[in-house]
Amino acid sequence: MKYGLISICCFVLVFAGCAAKNQFTFCRDFNPDGCIEPQKDTITFSLEKTQRQKTIRDFYNSIYFRGDRVAFALLNSYSKYPVTFECLGGYYVFPESPREKHELEYIELRDNHVYGLVMVGAMIEKKFPERKHERYTALPPFAVTYKVLCGKDLMASATITVKLQ
Repeated sequence: MKYGLISICCFVLVFAGCAAKNQFTFCRDFNPDGCIEPQKDTITFSLEKTQRQKTIRDFYNSIYFRGDRVAFALLNSYSKYPVTFECLGGYYVFPESPREKHELEYIELRDNHVYGLVMVGAMIEKKFPERKHERYTALPPFAVTYKVLCGKDLMASATITVKLQ
């Protein structure tokens, strides 16, 4: 009986520690309960209530102030370093220019879960800087890759396509 109880306790402890680590999900936003509207391969934003009669800059500013964002949740975060707020960092890149790193605008740690985001208007500004003074025309869908780190340890890397329609 005694050894049976010890075996059950060991079994529970082993499998309790087997929760999948660094589960990354893109979403529209997050709240105290976690990710809101998880997204898989593509995240689509409506063009309603955006400024499309002027320049691309006016357009991305209208999206920025509307509050659209590409957020993420990194559940059960794990690193070779202790995961603390002080070690957290992250950036995003566009696949065609992976050396141009843009810092995540917001990142937080809750228990062992990491949440963060980038405002879509700011992302468009970085993606199409040469077009900011041009008259608005529809922007093509584009891919963006988020990378989340603890110190120099890469905890997650994921890509999503952003569509504006």
